[in-house]
Amino acid sequence: MASRDSHVPIPGSEYVPVAGASVIAPADPHEEITVTIVVRPRRPAPELHSDAKLADLLPRDRRHLSREEFEAQHGAHADDLAQIESFARAHGFEIVETSAARHSVRLRGKSGEFSKVFRVEMHQYDHERGRHRGINGPIHIPAELAACVETVLGLHDRPVALRHMAAPGVKKAVRAHFSPHDVAELYRFPKHAKGEGQCIGVIELGGGYHRSDLESFFSSLKMPMPKITDVSADGTKNAPADLASLTKFVTAMNSGKKNAIDAAKGGKSGASGLADLLLSTIETTMDVELVGAFAPGAEIVVYFASSSEQGVYHALTTALADKKHRPTVLSLSWGEQESSWSPKYMGLINDVLKNLSTVGVTVCVSSGDAGADNGSPDGKPSVNFPASSPNALGCGGTTLKASGSEIEAEVVWNSLFDGMRGATGGGVSRMFERPFWQQNFEVPHSSSKTGGRGVPDVAGVADPHTGCRIVVGGVDTISYGTSAVAPLWAALVARLNHATGARLGSGHLNSLLYKLAGQSNEKGTFRPITHGENGAYRAGPGWNACTGLGSPMGDHLLEALDGRKSH
Repeated sequence: MASRDSHVPIPGSEYVPVAGASVIAPADPHEEITVTIVVRPRRPAPELHSDAKLADLLPRDRRHLSREEFEAQHGAHADDLAQIESFARAHGFEIVETSAARHSVRLRGKSGEFSKVFRVEMHQYDHERGRHRGINGPIHIPAELAACVETVLGLHDRPVALRHMAAPGVKKAVRAHFSPHDVAELYRFPKHAKGEGQCIGVIELGGGYHRSDLESFFSSLKMPMPKITDVSADGTKNAPADLASLTKFVTAMNSGKKNAIDAAKGGKSGASGLADLLLSTIETTMDVELVGAFAPGAEIVVYFASSSEQGVYHALTTALADKKHRPTVLSLSWGEQESSWSPKYMGLINDVLKNLSTVGVTVCVSSGDAGADNGSPDGKPSVNFPASSPNALGCGGTTLKASGSEIEAEVVWNSLFDGMRGATGGGVSRMFERPFWQQNFEVPHSSSKTGGRGVPDVAGVADPHTGCRIVVGGVDTISYGTSAVAPLWAALVARLNHATGARLGSGHLNSLLYKLAGQSNEKGTFRPITHGENGAYRAGPGWNACTGLGSPMGDHLLEALDGRKSH
C-alpha cells in the first residue's frame, strides 16, 4: 500500500454531517458499496448563463449541442478513464460502469478497502432521517490521479435531498381544488402546442408510483395515459409504498388527522421508514400526474436514484447522457438549504446543470416549502439548492384564486394547514454570484461575499387550499407545495419547446426571461405577484424573493419567445 505521502487530499471533499446526527459505531468494513470517481471533462462546457449576447437571441436562433457532440467535445478523455480503470483493477475493485458523457467511473468493493485506498475512516451515524455512513475527510487520492479526478462520491451516503412536500393536503383543500385543465387555462398555456415531440424527465429520489393511480387520474380527466418509462440511475427502482398503507395514509391526511402515519402502520415498513416511503410515493405520483396532465403530448421518463450526493449526481447525469429518450426538460422537486451541502458538491452539480443546458435541457427546480429559512437549523434565511444554481429555473409558490377562467387574485403562498405552516422558499444565495440577468432587478443584499443570485425565478400555484386534484392510493387528494410548481413549469417549457420548434435550455432561458420581464410593453409575459411574504422577504413589483418574476402568461410568453402571434 502506498504511503500517505503518495496521496493528496481533494480540496472540499470533507463530509458535512446532517444536523443532529450522531456517531453510533464504526462502519462495517465488509459492507459492499458502490462509489463514483468523478473525472474532469475533456474541455469544460461554456458558462451559458453568463453570456450576455445570448439574451439577445430568440430560442430558434440559439445553437445547442447534441448529446453526441457534447460527449465528443466535453466528455471525459479516454486516457483519464483508462487511468482510473487501471487504478481500480490494481486495487481489486469491480468496475461497474465507465461513462465519458457522465464523467464518471463507478466501482464496487468492500467499504474497508475503499477506506484504506482513500485514507478515510468510516462511521455509522444515526439520525431521524435514517442511519447512514459518514467519513472523516478530506478524501485522499493517489497523486498520479490528482490531475484527472474531480471528487469521489459514495464513501458516505447521508440523505442530502429532501422532498418538498410534507403532506398531501387537508380536508378543506380537497373540496376546493382546481383540475390541471383549469390551471393550464388560467395560466394561458398555448392551446395548439401540447408538448408533442418532447420528453420530460422527472427526477425521483425514493418511493414510486402505482400505475393504477395514474390510470384512475388520467381517466378522470378523459385523457389517454401518457407514455411513461422508468429508468434506474443507480439501481434504485420504482418502489412505492404498499397500496393498503398508502390508501389509509392519504385518507387520514384528507380528514385532517394528525396521526395519519399511525393509521397506515399496517404497512410492511417500520413507522419512521414507512412515513418517508409514503411521502416519497405521494411526491412521485404527484409529479408524474401533473407533468402528464399539463403536457399531454409529451413522453415522460422517470429517473429513479437514491437521495444521496451520489444518487443526485447519477440521476442528473443519466438524463444528460440518455441518448435513447433525450429529455428536453427535467423536473426536480427535491433539494435542501445551501448550508447542508458542501461548496465542492454544489459546484459539481452546478456544472452538471450547465452541461444539461449545453444540450438544451431546461431544469425546473422547486424552491422549497418552509419559507425563507428553508428549515435551516439556525433559522436564518437560506435558499434551496439546486434551485439556487444559475443554471436552474427556480420555481416558487403562490396562492391562486379564480372565478371561471379568470384569475381573481394571486399572492405569495404562506399559509397554515392542519396546524403546519407552509410557505414558498426564496431569498438570496450565499454560494452563487448574482448573474448579469438579475442586475437590473432589486435582489436583496447577500450576507456572503460571493453570493447574490436571487431565488426563485418564476412561480405557480402551490397552496394546498388552491391546488390541483390528484389521485394517490386510489384516493382523491390535492397537489401541494413548490413540488407541484416544478412539474407545472416543466410541462409549460415542453409546450413552448413544441410551439417554437426549439430547445430553451435553463442557462439560455433564464437570461431571456429576465430580459422579457424587464421590457416595457402592453403584453406582459408574467403576472407579477405583489402581495404577501415568506418570512423574511415581501412581494412587490418586478422580481421578488418570494415568487421571482411571477406566474406565467403562457400565450404571451410564447409570442415573445417565438416572435409570432399566439394561438
